[in-house]
Amino acid sequence: MNAAGTYIFASCAFPPLDKDAAETAVITIGPYCKQPYDARSFFNISGMSYGAISKPAVQALSKGAEMAGCWINTGEGGLAPYHLESNADIVFQIGTAKYGVRKSDGSLDDEKLKKVAGHDQVKMFEVKLSQGAKPGKGGILPASKINKDIAEIRGILVNEDSISPNRHPEISNVSELLDFINHVRDITGKPVGFKTVIGSPDWIEDLCEEILKRGVESAPDFITVDGGNGGTGAAPMPLMDNVGLVLKEALPMVSDVLHKYDLRERVRIIASGKLITPSDVAWALCTGADFITSARGFMFALGCIQSLKCNKNTCPTGVATHQKHLQEGLNPEDKAVKVANYAKNIVHEVEIIAHSCGVLEPRELRRKHVRIVQDTGLSIAMDKLYPRPDIKTVMDKDAV
Repeated sequence: MNAAGTYIFASCAFPPLDKDAAETAVITIGPYCKQPYDARSFFNISGMSYGAISKPAVQALSKGAEMAGCWINTGEGGLAPYHLESNADIVFQIGTAKYGVRKSDGSLDDEKLKKVAGHDQVKMFEVKLSQGAKPGKGGILPASKINKDIAEIRGILVNEDSISPNRHPEISNVSELLDFINHVRDITGKPVGFKTVIGSPDWIEDLCEEILKRGVESAPDFITVDGGNGGTGAAPMPLMDNVGLVLKEALPMVSDVLHKYDLRERVRIIASGKLITPSDVAWALCTGADFITSARGFMFALGCIQSLKCNKNTCPTGVATHQKHLQEGLNPEDKAVKVANYAKNIVHEVEIIAHSCGVLEPRELRRKHVRIVQDTGLSIAMDKLYPRPDIKTVMDKDAV
């Protein structure tokens, strides 16, 4: 507990009795949508595409999500029938290649988008701008991993490498981002947000200013903040190691900017990027996240051993391969239980931390409840390290 950056949660002298503990509050995302989403769990499954991972892996994650009462993000590879086999809540991710909702030229197909939105299980849409492991670079699915099933779902050709653009061609500034989000929301009637890696807070401020000009209804319903320390076994090492702010810096930054412009309650924050332990998740809630998503933690639950063969179609555990003999080691029914147990126990242990800090449920955690160890070996309360800007004071100064 002496290493710089360690979280130390501030225990309460008189914690609430166990009998007074409350269930985690349900949070509504997209209050201005025709079909808002009442999200039950603060811990959910992050985007992992069918194609990047195998059929049995998707089946296990989907079933496990249903058992745990959390959502599963499709990743940018489109909606597979295996996502729909269980009754789990689904977040459909729209990547730069628009897999699953694309025209032959790669542009957005509104009719396909309506068809996806027609599934009751699909609760939200996430526009992927970038991901932590490779900000500024599109996804690559090698031809060796593209079979007929994957090609049909994504709307691409078999036996050809599928390379996503490094950004959405339609989105080159914050105004076009809001236009795209509102278009998807108008078509689907469901909450729409975006996923991004933060390099600087300036463009988030520009986004907030544009929202205030248009009206709060125009805002994205959520922002998924992915840390530059996010991972995958298939990304260029320079991007994986040295591009994009880590979540410890990015998350408080985004939360404070939204707070500054009085948009914090309108725009929900989802934190992503190697949050796999109860302390990581509790820290994110303290810092300002409404929800946390994890890919790596659930990959471990599936049996991932980090062999870094994700893009080679030779994953020895069956998680990231489409070779049948390798998939035999991944039993979806068995792994679904492990996925659900991981999610349930993360939630339970965060509840334990919350009660120890003196609050009734995890979403009541605040920055004052966690201290960060400094180089001196002493800790400082996080609300002193990252004091929230006062809304009125900041806006008044801006007006002056």
